[in-house]
Amino acid sequence: MLRSLVAGILLAFAGSRANIARTILSCAGIVVGVGSLIAVVTAGDFGQRFATAYSEANAGRAATLSVATWDTEITDVAAFEEDLVRAGGLDVSLYTMVQDASVRSGDHVIPDVEIRAVDATLGDIRRMTMAQGRWFTEADAESLAPVLVVNQTLAADMEDVTRVQIGTDRWMDVRVVGVSQSSALDGGWYTAFLLRAPASEEMIYGESVETSADGAAAPVSLRDPEYSVRIDPGDPAADDPWGEVFSGRLLSASDRWGGVGQDSLMAYRADYAEEVNQMIGYLSVGLIGIAAITLTTGLLGVLNVGLVTVRERRRELATYRALGATRFTLFVAVVMESVVVSLVAGVLALLGCWILVAAGGAVAAAFIDLPPDVPLAIPPTAVLVGLGSAAGVGLLAGVIPALRALRSSVVAGLRE
Repeated sequence: MLRSLVAGILLAFAGSRANIARTILSCAGIVVGVGSLIAVVTAGDFGQRFATAYSEANAGRAATLSVATWDTEITDVAAFEEDLVRAGGLDVSLYTMVQDASVRSGDHVIPDVEIRAVDATLGDIRRMTMAQGRWFTEADAESLAPVLVVNQTLAADMEDVTRVQIGTDRWMDVRVVGVSQSSALDGGWYTAFLLRAPASEEMIYGESVETSADGAAAPVSLRDPEYSVRIDPGDPAADDPWGEVFSGRLLSASDRWGGVGQDSLMAYRADYAEEVNQMIGYLSVGLIGIAAITLTTGLLGVLNVGLVTVRERRRELATYRALGATRFTLFVAVVMESVVVSLVAGVLALLGCWILVAAGGAVAAAFIDLPPDVPLAIPPTAVLVGLGSAAGVGLLAGVIPALRALRSSVVAGLRE
């Protein structure tokens, strides 16, 4: 049986080489169909990776909540943050706006800079890609000067990143330890992250944090703070987009930090990659349906050409039978010839898609900076889907002509 299989495959390749025009004609519909499938899978894969990266950079990794109060003062920030952890927070970071602060580099005052007071743990909650330097570490909390990370857009407009000051009613020297990378994920605005530390507490809280004789910090208050909180994706609170479950847990101990009411506390699911990926999935299903219709048209074309070919090659096939070829060998030869034609079409479609994707990536790079780990490229799944569907179409399209070839009379075929 193995010998017959090998002989059938060799006959299939010989037949394909001998009928180049027919092979090219059969390829046309499959090239379009397979190319469409590869393009859809590639676009869906890129869209999902880009949506995930965008969500992680702007809102947080999976199951990140934004927790904020409004028109309310938290009387004990430390107690509030302890309860954020008790409510299910794995990583908690302050993410509140520093009001009325400006940035100056040398003698150049940069207007409209959004300064966010954060903790080093924000790097565990959100994707922080650095162009220069690094993100905050716990050691930066001991710095005698406030510590900043600025985005590339802001750094480009600074006269000297080693001579930076921020201030509200007075200027204060700060130390820039990193520049976050500008990319398609960056809105292009001036953004600076100020590490919450003893050196920056007065700017964040409006007052210095006092300590008692035993070194314990006195309770400090903050009006309308905002936090980023990452919870376990398996936590029931992660399935509540409006944060009612998490808010309920938090409010159960609100007497410890100000007696905040339900109307003054807001918690909601901040990351949105799952929703975007779901939308992309629905769109991909529709596009794959269109590609499948095109591929079916290609299948019918290969089937039609195969039937015509078998009719024209009756004498040739009868000669093979007369020379000792088994029925199984002829069956494999006809089917494999169809598979070979379809695989050639699949390879041509893959090559065409690769050229288009490479050109699209070059054009996109001229206008936007994609994140380094989100390249525009054909994923392995697209290659497998494309070539697998091409082989499947060839297999299906070759069965009927092969069966017809087996039913043909050897004697009648030799008389033609």
